[in-house]
Formats: sequence, C-alpha cells, structure tokens
Amino acid sequence: MDASIGEPFLLASYGAAQRFQKSKATGKSNANVYATHEKIASGSSDGYATVTAQGDGVHVLDLSTLHPVISHTLGPSTSFSCASVTVGFKGQQNVCATYAAIASSADVNSEDCGRTLWMWRENLSSIGDRASQKKRAVMPHYISEIHACNGRLLVLSPAGDVTVVDENLEIQSTRPPPPSTVSILRAFAFPRESSSFLPSSMALVLLEHSQESTTTTLRVLGILGEDEAREIGSTQIAVKSDDIASVSCSSSGYLSVLAKDGSWHSFQIDSKNDTVSVYSATQPLRLRSLSFIGKRDETSVLAVNTSHVLLAAITSPTRNIVLLLWDLQYSVLLASHILAIPSTLSHLPKLSMSLRPAAAASAQALLILYPPTDTQAKSATRSSILVVPMTVPAMSTIANAMGRAPAGAQWLVQASPSDTLGPGRAKVLAAVQTAMSKNEPQAAEKAFFDWEKRERSPIEDQTEEKQVELGHSFVRDLLTAVLPPAQPLSNPPYSSALVRFLLERRVVSASMVGGGILAALKLRGDWAAIQLCTTHVIDLAESDWMFILQCVVDHSRKTDATDAMEVDPPALGAIPKLPAFLDACVRYQTSPPSLRAAMHQHLPQPEDVVAVLEVSEGWVGAWKSAEVIALPPKKSVVQNEHGVTVLKDGWRHGGAGTPPLIKVLSFIQTVLDASFLALLQHTPAHRILRKVLARIEPEIQLTEQVELLRGPLELFARAQAKAVRDGKEGKKDQGDWRQRRRLAHERSAMAAGAVYQLNELVL
Repeated sequence: MDASIGEPFLLASYGAAQRFQKSKATGKSNANVYATHEKIASGSSDGYATVTAQGDGVHVLDLSTLHPVISHTLGPSTSFSCASVTVGFKGQQNVCATYAAIASSADVNSEDCGRTLWMWRENLSSIGDRASQKKRAVMPHYISEIHACNGRLLVLSPAGDVTVVDENLEIQSTRPPPPSTVSILRAFAFPRESSSFLPSSMALVLLEHSQESTTTTLRVLGILGEDEAREIGSTQIAVKSDDIASVSCSSSGYLSVLAKDGSWHSFQIDSKNDTVSVYSATQPLRLRSLSFIGKRDETSVLAVNTSHVLLAAITSPTRNIVLLLWDLQYSVLLASHILAIPSTLSHLPKLSMSLRPAAAASAQALLILYPPTDTQAKSATRSSILVVPMTVPAMSTIANAMGRAPAGAQWLVQASPSDTLGPGRAKVLAAVQTAMSKNEPQAAEKAFFDWEKRERSPIEDQTEEKQVELGHSFVRDLLTAVLPPAQPLSNPPYSSALVRFLLERRVVSASMVGGGILAALKLRGDWAAIQLCTTHVIDLAESDWMFILQCVVDHSRKTDATDAMEVDPPALGAIPKLPAFLDACVRYQTSPPSLRAAMHQHLPQPEDVVAVLEVSEGWVGAWKSAEVIALPPKKSVVQNEHGVTVLKDGWRHGGAGTPPLIKVLSFIQTVLDASFLALLQHTPAHRILRKVLARIEPEIQLTEQVELLRGPLELFARAQAKAVRDGKEGKKDQGDWRQRRRLAHERSAMAAGAVYQLNELVL
C-alpha cells in the first residue's frame, strides 16, 4: 500500500481572543482549544471528536457528518485544565459519557478548581434525556491529563500522580508520584489489546522531567485487573528534557523524541521480566527548513502505527503548514502535504499546533491550530481544528521504504563526511579525492595505505588477527573518488591497487559505482580487477555480466580469426579466455528472467551465442565422459572440529575444471530460451544445436533414473545434516529410555500411512 496524505478540511473553529489565568496545576496558561477522538460502538462509523474550547464549552462532533451531536456551552467564566474525552458505556447502545477537567468555573469552589471532573451522560438517540445527566467528582490532586482506556479513566497530575476512575466517577485507586521531584512532559495510554510491548495490562507511558536535573526519565505503569496502577519499570533516555520539542509513542512501543535543534531520535521500549529497557532504534535524523528548530513551538508529532510518525510543522523561510509522514525505522519520507495557514491565524508571528489521533476505517488525524498561550490575540483570531485524511500501511516494511530516500532529502541535513566516517577516515578520504582530482593515483594510494597501516598496527599487537573495519559509506566514497563517472578522456585517473585491495577485502558492492562496477573497470581496461569481481562481489547485475561476456566473446572471435598473439600482456591484465570467463558467469548466482533479458540486450548476434554454446556443450561432454562416483574416496573424507565425518572443503568430482552440471544445463536452457529463434534463422548454428541435443537427451534419461534414488537417500542426507548440526550446537539431552519409547509410540500413532504424517502445531 502506498502512503498518502489528503487535503485537510476544517472541522470546527472557535474564538481565541480571551486569555485565561495560569493553571493552578502547572503554573502555565492552558491551550486555547483541545480535541480528542473516540470510536463509540454502534455510533458513527468515523467516530466522534470531542472539542474543548476555553471560555466556550465542550462539543462532540460526528466526523462522518461534521455536525455537532452534543454541545455543553458553559460560558466565558469556565476554563479547562486539559482535553475532555468521550467514551461509550459498556452494554448500553448509543449511551456515552463526556468527561471534562474544570480549571475554573462559577459553579466550582476555588479550592476545588483544577481538581474537579464533570461528567455528562448522554443518549445519542434521545435528545430529551441529555439535560439532567450531569455528575461531578473531586480528585485528590490537580489534573493535567485524562486518558480513557478499557472502560476506565486514568487521571494524571503534573507531578506524576495516577488516579484510576470508573465510568461513574468512582475513584478506584490513586498512585502517588515518585519520590523525586518530577513533572510530566507527555503521557500515553494504550489498551491491553493493542499494547504489544506490555500485553498483560493497560500500559501508561510517562515521560518525566526531573526538576533537580535535565535528565529525561521514561516510566511505564501497568493497570491491572483490580484497577491498581503498578510500576513496571523506569529508565532514562539520551535526550535532555529541556531540549524536547515533541514526543510520540505507538502501541508497539516505538518512541520518537523530536528535539528543539531539529534532531529526531527513535527508541524502542521493551518490557521483560517486570523490567523496562529502551534502546536506540535508528540513527537520529537532522531536520531542516522548519521554523521550530531552535525553539519549542510550531511543531507536533503523532505516532500512526509501528514506526510510522506524522510530523506537523511550519516551513521556513516561507511560512506554510507542512505535514510529513515518516517511517523512522528506515528514515524515509513516505508522503507529504503542504497547506496554507488559515487566514484567521496567518497574522500571528508564532503558531501553536497539536496532532491527535483519529482512528477510523481510513486513518485520520486531528490537527489543532491555536495562538500561543503567551500571545495576546486579536478579536479576529480563531483557533482551527482540521481533519487530516491519510492512507498509511498497516506496518513498517522495507518494501514500502525502498526507493523513498530521495523524497525526504529537502527536509534533512546532509551529514558531513566527518560526522558519518569519523575524523580519521574523513581526512584520508579528502586526501584521496584531492590526489585523484590532480591525476596523481600514486599519491592517493600512498595516503590510503599509510592510513591503513597506521590503523592496523594497534590491532596487530593483539593475539587475534583482525582487519581494519572500513564501512559501507567509506568504501563507497573511496570508489567514487578512484572511479569517477566516465568522461571524454582517453586516460581517466585510476588507482588499480586501491580498487583491488577493496575487492580482495570483499567490501565492494556493485551499486557503489554509478553505472555498475564492471562497466567502470572495463572503461579503464582493468581485466584483473574484473576477474576479482566475479568471485568477490555478490550483487553483480545480469546485464553487467552479459555486457562483459559480449566483450570477451568479441575478442575471442577476433583472436581466433587472426591467430593473434599478445607478446606483452597489459599491465592491468589481459582479456580472459572465453571458457575462463564463461565458467565464472555460469557459477555465479543469477535470475533466469533477468539473464534472458540481458542476453536479448547484449548478445543479439547469433555468432556470439554460437561461441557461448560451443563452450557450454564441451562442458556437458566432459561431464558425460566423467566417471560416476557413488561414494567419495577415503582421502576426501575427514572429521571436522566437532568429530563429525564430512567431505573436505573444495572436494569435487566429475569433469575437471568445469562448472557443476546442473548449472551448465540451467545456463544452456536460458541461452536457448533467449536466442532460439535467432539461432534457427542462422544456418551455421544448426550444427551446435544438434550437438547440444545429442548431449542433453542422455543426461535427461539419466536424471530421470537417478531421481528414483532421491527418496531412499533422503534419509541419509538428513541424518548427515543432523549430525553436523548437533555437532555445532551440542547434542541435546535425549531423556531416559522410557521417554524415548513414549515419543516413538506417539510418532507411530500420528502416522497416516507410509507416506504422510500428521504434525500437531500448538501456538
């Protein structure tokens, strides 16, 4: 599924000119407007959004129709401590309750302000029953957040108190704050059915700021069946609390922390044996071109699922709202959308925003835009709540991430070589690049090998022989320097010694060089390095193989025609003989469909195909004349380090110096599939086609006869594989003879005939 972000649309708008006193709970001014979402059974298919507007009231809107279904207008004297929530009553269809935390009201005593919960019980199908269904309760602490989860309310205080309240506002339990002086930065609650990192109970994740230091503590609580909050564990994360701009956490425990400097950190929460641990999931991202960098406002992040996170921010220097859907596990941008700031807020120098989930059949999010609490807004200023429609994959996969890296380049700071490689590698890379730009490959080789010798010398002092670690990025940058893109030069700068060193270390990938490494080496005429690639590079493309094979075939045909002889071979190696290169090509792991397409492209001439078939047919003949060895000779059998009898490494039988017969036949089949029609129209090819047919028909008959031995010999092959495996892992305790006999009887009882056996899998 491709990810996408649709055009956001307005859900509601409220006046924002009035400023309220600071909250008794936090000492800060509360936001102008809040919004939450809840899916109620037998209600709207898209669920309901509960909007809490300061100085106005609490309104419940149907996301399917965008119309209010419940409104509690409380007047300008009423303010709220946090977002209100709406939940459905279990077993009562169309009955819901809305809970609001009252910060100030004419109906609440001053000593109870900030600690009072109001509840309205509603019947969505009966408007007349709504007026008198109101209830209130006073909490033992100030209220900073309310979370509805599994038919319970989790009421939090700024200091970390947790009170569990049932749907009728009856207090079930209260957990006091931790001994140290902390304040809650963010809190996340997950039902037990969706909390994969803490599946046994409801999970409450608290991100806490220590007032005695700048450390950030992650505390995980579990809400057990008896409505008691129990601490599972706590740990610190490597981001200072003063630097945090926004936080998100998914039900799988994927935590992302966005810092004010633009760095975006990802962590995975793990809970085992009543302990909590957090480890870094990926390298931090460094964002750019966003206005929040350097301060706390104008950004918000929301966990959609697994490692998919939605980021809302203001672009810089042009001020627009940008929505970016990231897969942080692979550090790729999946979708983006830019929209203008609403006209009722565009005149403000700063803007506050918040993202809230809106789980529905199609993924949605609520984007709340409002003026900062320290800004005196004009009368025309109005807060806005937008619905953001999205299409998001159900989980993070590498298939969805492939090819997405360039999409996020404009929002990411490109790391410098010193950041990714380290100062030592960055310095030697710069020296190599400078030398190659001056066409001084010897200087580049000296700079690299001197550095490699210095790095290896401390390692050589150890008893265990080790090699210098190079790293993918370092090798890629080195190859880019010594194998620059093809230019119209007769003698491009090139360092053969450096390339061969990297090939011998088996650290080269074909994709590290633009256009493929074989084509780049062919341009420089380094056939010795090309032969190294055939055995030391594991991801050579079929098209690259056929490109080089065509060059080798063309050279072989010209050499055979003129009987030319090279007296002085080139310094970088001579073009290999056709049988030698074709041997490497046949042995290499390839895909038949890709190989056929490559043959169509690079071997269009039937003369070239005939030359390839002649060599392949000779290999089949060598295998046909080889002695069939039922058992290897005794000198080829040894005991490995675990005492298990095995064949010697590299032992082979059959045609000497020829590829395995199965690979030869597979290659011939691919050649014929790709070029058979062209060969039929080429009269000189008929002779080799008849020879191939004469060679293959007896082999097919022999294969059919030998195939009958597969079943009887399979038992011995499995026994040998089991012996090797047990030798490596250590033989397991087989139990006493009674247990072994009982297991044998159970296996016999489960057998259904001589061929099939029933296996029972218990999950």
